[in-house]
Amino acid sequence: MPEFENYIEYGLDISRANESPVRVLQDATGVGRCGVGSTVWDAGLVLAKYLDKQTQDGTLSLSGKTVLELGSGTGLVGLALAKLQPACTVILSDKSELVPLLERNISLNCAQPNTTAVCLDWCDPESGSAVGPVDMILVSDGVWASELHAPLAETLGRLAGEHTRVILAFESRNFEEEAMFVALWSQKFRFHDIKPQDQHPVMQSEDIFLFEGQRK
Repeated sequence: MPEFENYIEYGLDISRANESPVRVLQDATGVGRCGVGSTVWDAGLVLAKYLDKQTQDGTLSLSGKTVLELGSGTGLVGLALAKLQPACTVILSDKSELVPLLERNISLNCAQPNTTAVCLDWCDPESGSAVGPVDMILVSDGVWASELHAPLAETLGRLAGEHTRVILAFESRNFEEEAMFVALWSQKFRFHDIKPQDQHPVMQSEDIFLFEGQRK
């Protein structure tokens, strides 16, 4: 498709038997019209492989559950989960300009029947109003810009129910600003950090932090 002619393909192996790698098109430079959202970032890889490890350990079972990924970008994390947990429903979401890329990447992965893409802009309270109750929300590298902290915290507060699990991964770039987001998040959520020993043994980094939270 001409829209993605300068994009390159990225592949991520997962551990589920007989399942092909996750394949996504990305603009590795992040300079195209979709910006940095069209690029695969390390925090997403760490989160995807954490979900992979949990699935293989038998500690994550999402059969019949609905999972929403916020700020999906290329969709790599949500698509990995869709392959790992084929009995769940995965909703990829991002701003309107990224939805065509998400749809394209869904089709690259054999049109995962349990996966859809929707427009959900954190800065628009009406955006994503059709998204119903979800059992899990995933966010990777969503706190890189301080102006997005309040909209993200508000979006999580609006979409997460009493029993919704929220898993957040981000690469630390500015500790003081990230601490401000954590303070915002803590107003409505209780959470804990996911220790390195519980993450994938190889795909982890001391600069990338994972948290899991639930509404207070």
